[in-house]
Amino acid sequence: MRSVPKAVLLIAAMALPIAAVLVSFALTDGPRTPEVPATVQIGSSPGPAPTAAPPSSAAELPPPAPDDDDDDDDDHDD
Repeated sequence: MRSVPKAVLLIAAMALPIAAVLVSFALTDGPRTPEVPATVQIGSSPGPAPTAAPPSSAAELPPPAPDDDDDDDDDHDD
């Protein structure tokens, strides 16, 4: 079996993705125009209305960790 020169492999590796991009551009109709609503209302959303979650007393946060600053070398009792 003959070995293929590195330049041929490099050209093939670059040509295949470029050809795929060119074909995809050729097949598309062009960019779509954005659909802008006629009016915009502040504070409204197009999705479903949010539902309020009932307050849960079972989910309590743990107490904060105590301040432990023993890594300072400021003990003057030696």
